[in-house]
Amino acid sequence: GHDAEEEAADLAEIEGSLTGDGGDSVVSDLARPHIETRLTDEGLVIEIFSRPGQPIFDPETGRPQPWLAELAVSMADLFGTVTNRVAVEAHIAAEPLVRATESGWQRSTERAQMIRALLEDGGLNAQRIARVTGHSDREPTVQPPISPRNDRIEIILLRVRY
Repeated sequence: GHDAEEEAADLAEIEGSLTGDGGDSVVSDLARPHIETRLTDEGLVIEIFSRPGQPIFDPETGRPQPWLAELAVSMADLFGTVTNRVAVEAHIAAEPLVRATESGWQRSTERAQMIRALLEDGGLNAQRIARVTGHSDREPTVQPPISPRNDRIEIILLRVRY
């Protein structure tokens, strides 16, 4: 069967295709500065984050930036090489002032759903989606919580035992 060692090798290969280590990257030059990957107990975490003045979602329309939409399609393609299930998680940076119009929960959940839809449009089998989660601003990765770096999407290729 397909054991944990083989799985780790598969995930590492996908990680290499994203980071460009050991050959061609499927990631555009525009997207590359926004991506970090890490292998965890849960699986391969692909983190896509905003940078100062370079948000991952258009502040006017709320839609993913074109490079992010392209990246999602490339990732769906790449994920076709394995059978792992996929989790999509969205986090947002804290707002300096509370938005009257919509909650962070709603906005982060909508973002996660948009990414899920892009992955599926790109060819990812909908049955492989394990969960789609919006975390609002509850899990900042850096201080201060309003830092653009906290505005992020995590796409996780889950290890089989999860």
